[in-house]
Amino acid sequence: MTTPHAAVPISLRLGQVPAMLNAELADDPVYDGFELQRFDDPDHGTGMLAFLTRRADGTVDYAVQRGLRLDRARYGIGGGIRSWREIDFDRDRLEVSVAGTVAQVRFADADGRVVEIDVDDRAAGPRRPAALLAPLGAAIRQPASLMLVWMPSFDLLRAVPGHDPVVRIGGRDVATGRLPAGRLHGRLLVKTSGRLWVLELNRDGDPPAVAGGPGEAAPTDGDALRGVRATADGHAARVLFRPPLPDPGELADGDARHGAWRVLLDDALLTGGTWSVEVVDGRAEVELAVTRRWRPRRLPWLMRLVTTVLPVFRTWPTTYAWHASVPLDGGPAATAWRRTGTAGAAAYRRATGS
Repeated sequence: MTTPHAAVPISLRLGQVPAMLNAELADDPVYDGFELQRFDDPDHGTGMLAFLTRRADGTVDYAVQRGLRLDRARYGIGGGIRSWREIDFDRDRLEVSVAGTVAQVRFADADGRVVEIDVDDRAAGPRRPAALLAPLGAAIRQPASLMLVWMPSFDLLRAVPGHDPVVRIGGRDVATGRLPAGRLHGRLLVKTSGRLWVLELNRDGDPPAVAGGPGEAAPTDGDALRGVRATADGHAARVLFRPPLPDPGELADGDARHGAWRVLLDDALLTGGTWSVEVVDGRAEVELAVTRRWRPRRLPWLMRLVTTVLPVFRTWPTTYAWHASVPLDGGPAATAWRRTGTAGAAAYRRATGS
């Protein structure tokens, strides 16, 4: 009698955001940070997404331009979604280019306070962006996936005399976080990026790629899995297994296999770790442990210093692990991501005064 085939429960998603600006807030009593995302593409439509993180509990209020088509499940960051509202923005400009960044945004928050954001550093001359893996996952308390946000054109807003950035909430000017020695380097702790990429490995509820879920599976001649690939707008994300991840249905009770895996976007290696598969009493117990730190390449000196002094940028992926329990009789798998540490996110806030 042969063992029934059991799908390897690996899925992969890839999406994009055309432009982003965010900052931590140092002295607002309600919010400790905000982010703006601007969309203008066939998948999402045209408009602004703004979100603010609450200081008290880390929950997030989202303001979505009416008519935008967004995947709400992708935004379960921080302490989770507190509110998700479709609104009409009074102003919704965000442009990030080699000439610099300009943002002019005005809207009402979930409690009716007017939020105004006005920045423009184009007078400082052309930008010199770098590639950065955002430490977004360091603040997610209950992860629904391993979310990797890759910003190939990341930069910090540049100080322009007479053009200080304005963040105003409820008629009160709010200070952003700060980098030490600002007069030396001339940069502000307001982060910008042109098009960025969002990868999600094994989102909760996704069917396996081998069973028609997100991603394109690459099996061996047998049923082992070499990897899964996801594409968007000519770019490709890949999760690769060495040796190939076996089909649990081909293993006998008590069998165990081990190996390594890694995640790439085009030719950029983002992170990786170890995998294991063990069959026990008719179930395959599958583990992915993230053990590889992000290793930045060719960063400007200031970003290299920040990502070295504040290790959260490099180490946060290693605080994630995933487990799946797969019944060999073809029933649904039980899967879950968990955090195994905090990755030093508190140290980042202390160092930046936010």
